Amino acid sequence: MKNFRFLINDQFNAQTIAEDLKVQLDVNRLYDVNIVAVNSRNEVIVQVPEANGTLEEVVESFMDSYQKGIILE
Repeated sequence: MKNFRFLINDQFNAQTIAEDLKVQLDVNRLYDVNIVAVNSRNEVIVQVPEANGTLEEVVESFMDSYQKGIILE
């Protein structure tokens, strides 16, 4: 599994962004993703299976306008 930690811009709420991302992934029929909002640090952690380029592309594209940084783990 690959972990992405998206540091969310201050004007957005991590919980709301996490819920919206879940809806976006459901619409695109992309499953097997764990999404957790960490409100105290205003970040969203997304865990995706290894070697799933399409899924990673959708997640990164969605998060692009909400994030101020990303940490790969």
